[in-house]
Amino acid sequence: MKKKKSLPRWFQILSTVVANAAIVLSVVYILFYILDGFNPMLHFLGEQVVVTRYLDVIIAGLALILGVFFIICTWKLFYGKKGKKVKRSRRSYDDYPED
Repeated sequence: MKKKKSLPRWFQILSTVVANAAIVLSVVYILFYILDGFNPMLHFLGEQVVVTRYLDVIIAGLALILGVFFIICTWKLFYGKKGKKVKRSRRSYDDYPED
């Protein structure tokens, strides 16, 4: 039976950093979009066509969802339980030896 190789530590750190960066940047972009809607004089996002502005918000929302899923998956992959749970089955009456 082959021994399962573990991933290097730098890969674990890199995946966590990428997931957290995606979450933070998408939340900041959505926050700037909301603030720009309340005060258009600030021009956080600049003058853009309406379609591309909504597309940017959709992409930021998807990045937020992807970052959350990526954090959950990496947590299960790197820090989850290593062994599988063994199911205990009930022994039937026929499994016991007769006297």
